[in-house]
Amino acid sequence: MIKYEELYKQVKSRLSETRFKHSEGVVKRAIEYAEIYKVDINLVKLVAIAHDIAKELTEEEIDKYIQKYDIELDKIEKINKNLVHAKIGAFICKNEYDFTEDMVNAVRYHTTGRENMSILEKVVYSADATEENRKYCSTYYVETIKKDIDLGVQEICKWVINKALEDNKIIHLDSIRCYNFYNNRKNAY
Repeated sequence: MIKYEELYKQVKSRLSETRFKHSEGVVKRAIEYAEIYKVDINLVKLVAIAHDIAKELTEEEIDKYIQKYDIELDKIEKINKNLVHAKIGAFICKNEYDFTEDMVNAVRYHTTGRENMSILEKVVYSADATEENRKYCSTYYVETIKKDIDLGVQEICKWVINKALEDNKIIHLDSIRCYNFYNNRKNAY
């Protein structure tokens, strides 16, 4: 598997300064959460720095990766191109950086979330939404995640869905399933 320092350089070369600053913020926040939930810091750092590796691809590059890795986009991903980077990034991390399946899933679902995420997936999903450079990040989300990561995931997912509704955007089914799963878990106690 690739070393963090090397991956850091490669990701930095692929992203704009602003997007890379976000990725560094995700690493910082993910380490905070990983320490609380006893997740391997080295894995967290790799996934967090790489999570947006495909975020700024051109249409031509997107098409190239879709063909190269035979990636199938679902109907919603075809409409909402903002979601495609997570799927392509997951394939890049698997095939070019030898990420484990759990690490690949953390990249793949960092945007939508999904039901029954692993702790690594929850840490990266939460860190992506709450890193300090996010305009909408509030201490409420950060503190909630630090106390109860499942409730934090649910709250972030609710915010994402509500924002999509406000903006009249299509909501990916993974986000709906994620919200329902964590909401049902909370209500089952």
